[in-house]
Amino acid sequence: MMRPRFIYADAEMALVAEDVRRNRAEGDPGLVDAGKLTREAAANRLRISTAIAVDWKAYAAMELPPVDRTTDAEKIADLKAVLAGAEKRRDQARAAMANEYGPSVDALSLNELWTIHDSHDTRSLRVLPYLRWESYAAAIEAMLWWQERPRYESRRFITMVNQQLQGMGYVAERAAA
Repeated sequence: MMRPRFIYADAEMALVAEDVRRNRAEGDPGLVDAGKLTREAAANRLRISTAIAVDWKAYAAMELPPVDRTTDAEKIADLKAVLAGAEKRRDQARAAMANEYGPSVDALSLNELWTIHDSHDTRSLRVLPYLRWESYAAAIEAMLWWQERPRYESRRFITMVNQQLQGMGYVAERAAA
């Protein structure tokens, strides 16, 4: 996997991780009631998404998250599943945008699409859902990228090193996200 765009967007990744956790906490009971998800699967999904949200909240504050029983493999599998869903929604939003405005919209860059949104162009009604899901998917992709790094390149390791360097006065303290 290439280095993702949101690699250092810790605050944004923390927001997306919390959103995934909240969506599962609020939505999974309905899926259990509808017979689409077992109670055990829902509890497991919530446990893993909570661990990921706790991790990224800590990283955004340049703190080390507590160690819990959630494995890297569980987090990776969960992030891959969440990414697949976000990419599906992103692609649906892009198709809706292209259906409404024609194929020329597919040639527009993200900067051009953000400009359309920021200028309050009437097309922004279809552009914004795409931009939202594109950014959401990019944040999940970055979390997955970090989770798949070897231990000595992991976000946890880099945070620990930064804390040590900060304690020695080599790194200026930064505002927490």
